[in-house]
Amino acid sequence: MGNYADLVVAVCDDETAIVKKLARIVDSVLAGFQKHYEIRCFCSGSELLKQAKEVNLVFLDIDMPVYDGLTIGSKIKEINPACVIIMATGREDCYKEAFKIQAFRFVTKPFDKAEITEAIRAFLDSYRGENYIEAYYNRNLCRIKEKKILYFRAMDSYSEIVLPDCVLRTNESLSNLEKELDDVLFFRIHKQYIVNMSAIERYYKGSIVIKEKKLEISRRKKSEFERKYLEYQMKYL
Repeated sequence: MGNYADLVVAVCDDETAIVKKLARIVDSVLAGFQKHYEIRCFCSGSELLKQAKEVNLVFLDIDMPVYDGLTIGSKIKEINPACVIIMATGREDCYKEAFKIQAFRFVTKPFDKAEITEAIRAFLDSYRGENYIEAYYNRNLCRIKEKKILYFRAMDSYSEIVLPDCVLRTNESLSNLEKELDDVLFFRIHKQYIVNMSAIERYYKGSIVIKEKKLEISRRKKSEFERKYLEYQMKYL
């Protein structure tokens, strides 16, 4: 799968000690999730903006000199609209302004690990399918997001990754892939197939349809699949 970072998290505050403390908390929380992540620390908004295109999640202090967090947050959204912003503040008067930059959550100072854990967990729940898979297309190595994959199919000595418009190849077995993939989004319905829950168009009497392809669910997997699929529909659709 590679050792690249699926998730880049930025921590920005004008006080170095606070940046280090928050980065340690974020690191300890993310270590509990199956993610390849990188944490980048910044003591000024202008430095953060130079890397804003690469950041998926940012913990941003509101009270900073030169450019405050709301100004920086607005600029981040212009550069990288997909970036999720969590504001760090003890000021309730900033909440209304923060909604203008689509702040995802607030965490208060002094930092509480439980509050940060809840914010990160909520973010990860909304971040389904954003991790990358490495695979080959016409012998060229590609990186594709999980959410773009319809299903995986086991072949004799490799696995196929089926996308809406093409098929890629990976040397990873389905067993190895199953360990790495988001277990909310993906489910192994059969020894030969792992499917993307979000790609399922129909389910009826032990079989599913994805892009007009009918896939059978093994008898021993049927009950577990129905439970997981219902859970996915209720929570994530």
